[in-house]
Amino acid sequence: MITGGFDFIAIMFGLCGLLVWVEQNRPSAFFKWFPSIVLVMFGSMALYTLGAWEMTDEVRTARAMVRDNLIPAMLFLMSLRFDLGIIKKLGVRLIMLFLASTLSIMIGFVVVHQAMGGLLGDETPLTFATMSAGWTGGTQNFVAVKEALAVTDAAMTYTLLMGALCYSVWLVIVIAMKPFKARVDRFLRARDEGLEDVLGKLHNVGTTATVDTPSLLLMIGVSLVVASASNHLGATLAASGWLNPMIWTIVISSLLGMAGAPTRLSRIGGSEEVSGIMLYVIVGLIGAEVSLAAVAQAPMYILSGFMILAVHAVLLLLAARALRMNLYLTGIASIANIGSAPSAAVVGAAYGKELVPVAVVMSLIGSMIGSFVGLSLAEVLVWLSAR
Repeated sequence: MITGGFDFIAIMFGLCGLLVWVEQNRPSAFFKWFPSIVLVMFGSMALYTLGAWEMTDEVRTARAMVRDNLIPAMLFLMSLRFDLGIIKKLGVRLIMLFLASTLSIMIGFVVVHQAMGGLLGDETPLTFATMSAGWTGGTQNFVAVKEALAVTDAAMTYTLLMGALCYSVWLVIVIAMKPFKARVDRFLRARDEGLEDVLGKLHNVGTTATVDTPSLLLMIGVSLVVASASNHLGATLAASGWLNPMIWTIVISSLLGMAGAPTRLSRIGGSEEVSGIMLYVIVGLIGAEVSLAAVAQAPMYILSGFMILAVHAVLLLLAARALRMNLYLTGIASIANIGSAPSAAVVGAAYGKELVPVAVVMSLIGSMIGSFVGLSLAEVLVWLSAR
């Protein structure tokens, strides 16, 4: 059994490296439904359940230090991709469709939170808000909001299982809807005029600069310096009594990344690769104190997840009908929120390769607003619980 801090961190890196390597070098349909990012979390949970490590003071300290410093570094690097000029190319109708998808998810969490009442835990307002950040912006936003709201791993256990299981099922459903496009498009009154121009403008989205050792070292160095500065500045601002240090750290590191997006720094290779590594490690660290033995106690949470998705689906279809968008773009808008850039790209490719750029840009918008969605929803759900 592992009891040392460095040994624990080494196992986390090893787990992430092994699963990502297998996904890339032994491709199969299995990884389409259960990507390595999900397997890292479940793998970490499984190892903890089997007793691979003990949460000693040394392990807890190492875990907290690595996690809390990698989060702002990762957010800074990911925010370097938020080029508002590219997002403008998406077009008003597609942006409205994506935002309708985001809003429908938020409403779903509120409705189900109220409907389930006391059937869920006392910390449900915060755990739901945390999951809403993941379901509107991706794993990095989930991680950021979880730490900002100081939600314990024990409280997140059931909600994590809900999120992973429901997401996997939803991804399958969205892709499986492809044969029914004509029928659904009739209901949606789809009108595709003008969308060809949007696809043409997005043709070159996703191109990256050359990645080499100097660029990787630069991205690592700059991101860690930004993380350090954000932590110190966040602690200073939190001393005023408004918001906690982690919220300030998240906001500062994200804004610094967005400020760097129009500059030459964003055109240097390596940011995506380094931030991706950080994300995998952070996800592994989150699952490191969650026992899979809790699965049998989570049926109400899993039911809640599917109820949220049902509310989301109904509202999104109504919005798509009002905007006269087709099934493919509607499905991409949904997965770009609930999943992440890779899963949205998978759906886009499944529907048609020309739709992949739309999926990527929608995912970028989700990544940009996901943390703010989660923090805002936390305020709403806490207020509703106090009534």
